[in-house]
Amino acid sequence: MTEDKYKLELSPAASRDLKKIHKHVQKEIVFTHFQEILEDPFGKSKPLVGALKGERSYSFGHRPEYRIIYFVEKGLITVTLIGSRENLYKRAQRRK
Repeated sequence: MTEDKYKLELSPAASRDLKKIHKHVQKEIVFTHFQEILEDPFGKSKPLVGALKGERSYSFGHRPEYRIIYFVEKGLITVTLIGSRENLYKRAQRRK
């Protein structure tokens, strides 16, 4: 097994977001999706524009569809928001 090139941290807001999500989805995020992001932060995500320019969006799930919003800087992945697609971008607009 190779050493991770990146480290992942959650912002205080993302940490609060994660606690509000159903327990089985929390586990999926932590054990599956965070690992995929760590392996290749640019592979399965899309760059964002507008108020979230510079950040990336990783999506998963269906009904509801979830997003993990993060940015990458010098080997550190900082998750800024986690939530369902319906409300996440509205919250992001208010944040900026």
